[in-house]
Amino acid sequence: MELKTAQITSNQIVCHSDTQITLENDMNVPDSKPDIDKIIKIEGNILSNSVVALDGRAGIKGTLDYFILYTSSDDIVPVHNLSGSINFDESVGLDEVSEGDDIDCHFEIDDCQANLINSRKLSINAIIGIHCCKPVSDNYEAVSSLSDSEDIGMTESEGLYSKLKNVAYTHLVISKNDIHRIYEEINLPKAKPNIDSILYYNIRPLNIQTKVVEDGVRLMGDLNIFVLYTPENEERSLEYFETEAAFDEIINCNNCNEDMIPDIDVSVGSRELSGKPDEDGENRIISFELTLKLQMKFYENKETQILDDAYSTAMELEPVRKTMLLNRLIMKNQSVLRLSEQFNIDNQDKILQICNTTGKITIDEQQVVKDGIQLDGVMQLDVLYMTENDSNPLSIEKVVMPFRHVIEIDGLSTECYYELQFEINNINVMMLDSSEIEVKANITLCAIAFSNFEENYIFDVNIEPLDFERLHKLPGIVGYYAIKDTPVWDIAKKYRTTVESISQLNDLSGDIVHKGEKLLLLKMVEGI
Repeated sequence: MELKTAQITSNQIVCHSDTQITLENDMNVPDSKPDIDKIIKIEGNILSNSVVALDGRAGIKGTLDYFILYTSSDDIVPVHNLSGSINFDESVGLDEVSEGDDIDCHFEIDDCQANLINSRKLSINAIIGIHCCKPVSDNYEAVSSLSDSEDIGMTESEGLYSKLKNVAYTHLVISKNDIHRIYEEINLPKAKPNIDSILYYNIRPLNIQTKVVEDGVRLMGDLNIFVLYTPENEERSLEYFETEAAFDEIINCNNCNEDMIPDIDVSVGSRELSGKPDEDGENRIISFELTLKLQMKFYENKETQILDDAYSTAMELEPVRKTMLLNRLIMKNQSVLRLSEQFNIDNQDKILQICNTTGKITIDEQQVVKDGIQLDGVMQLDVLYMTENDSNPLSIEKVVMPFRHVIEIDGLSTECYYELQFEINNINVMMLDSSEIEVKANITLCAIAFSNFEENYIFDVNIEPLDFERLHKLPGIVGYYAIKDTPVWDIAKKYRTTVESISQLNDLSGDIVHKGEKLLLLKMVEGI
């Protein structure tokens, strides 16, 4: 007897770890830079150099690049910048990890601060959150048929009877990481003076959308570009320029298609921006390159038919069973949270003009509630603005906007597994007066949730010759009384008869014999 099999693939996270590391470094102001009076702003970016799986742990090497904007009274230009980096080499404990395993790692800057030791020395302190996990794929070979015949029921010549079942599950088809670079050049508006030196810039993606196409992903959105610079004129005052640029790109991803369920996370990698001369030799062109990191997963809902049970009236046949752990997609849902609040600026330097706003989201607590995921977090914003004070023309206001939001997912329980994505999609800061602002922002929150379930399957069948002694001991006709609801199949298998025989003798139309029903059973000996 030949066993046909079907392959079922399961994707699981077998172990994970969330940890924080603290980075500290003292930085001396270079001789070419003036003394520091006040730190305006610090920004950081994490670059992962390597993630290596070792026995029971993951070795992680990376770099924190930081950028500092500050004011100084020792130079005709009141605003200056500094930059530096801190390397780190950490070991994160991960059970069930062996050397050479694949490890997924995600970094988050939880906090980054610069404190003045004196006017020529800074202390840099950062807290980095590291999330590591080990994904695995298990392949199960489940028996799907006991013969070469396409008939999925009974093989009468052998007295062989089989029952099939459909297993519905969600399968990870493609998992791919990619890097996409966007390079553009923008001309300064005619009203803006030429660029002398760039003090600060920010390139921020907005309204990112992804759409699966054949063998690729369409990536769409807008880029907010902000540049603070000193102009080429005698006054040497500060100037800034802000604009938006749309992008629409195709990311290659072989074998993906529109029928798949995408889970695509887009994050910012590196940013580079510089000024360059135009055809007249004037420094009026802004060229920039933004690196976007894409973590792409594509799922399919599959249904596979496998053998549920089998017996024979002509031989001793015993299915050998195991259990497989599978996933099933519950729901993928995206929601938008709108926040609005007014803030008083507690600063002696009054607001002259709002320049630029950057922010990040921190989720402090998440829990599964009835039919959803409740998130408690804060949106932290840095509002950069010009002041009325010529000696201190630039300042920043840090605002915090707490929120609570439920992403609705029907059927979610604490036993389920889910992944979150969140981003600030739009920030609008309005100046109400010289000491009050109004902040409006949209946050996009997305969750994809799976349930884990166990499914029994037959991976082998033991076959022995018919036990004639046992067969002769069985009565030819049996009166059966159902003490509980019982499938007709179970009765036929136990008493060595067939579902068809029971149904015909007892005029049954269903698959279940209900409690209290009486049946007449006739022993069958086909195939002997």
